[in-house]
Amino acid sequence: METTGQTTVGNEIPTLTKTAYMPIDPDTRNVIHTDDYARDFGMRGALIGGSTLLSYILEMLYGYFGEKWLYHGRIKVSYIGGGAINGDVVTTHGLVTALEPEEAGTRVKLDVWMENQAQDKIVVGEASCIR
Repeated sequence: METTGQTTVGNEIPTLTKTAYMPIDPDTRNVIHTDDYARDFGMRGALIGGSTLLSYILEMLYGYFGEKWLYHGRIKVSYIGGGAINGDVVTTHGLVTALEPEEAGTRVKLDVWMENQAQDKIVVGEASCIR
């Protein structure tokens, strides 16, 4: 395994678990975030916005990389698996996949994902930051 400091390829960074929540505005212009519309299309209820779900992953990454995340962080995600609704318990994950030397330090690359309480993946992607 490749290692730098306390970061090792193949290790998972500390996870973050939250109860998903987003205020539901019945007059929203984005109707997938309303219960009736979402249920009409087979969803369990009003979907939590992607930016809210992404913020949970970003909180995990900031917790791991600190302020370096603000200057050197990169992320790309996709939303899958039916999303999350209010009250879902979601857990963010990050798995170190590579360590690449750069002029400013070592770039830590990760696979990132979010699972709901049933351990279904609802967000997947990649992130990296200089550590």
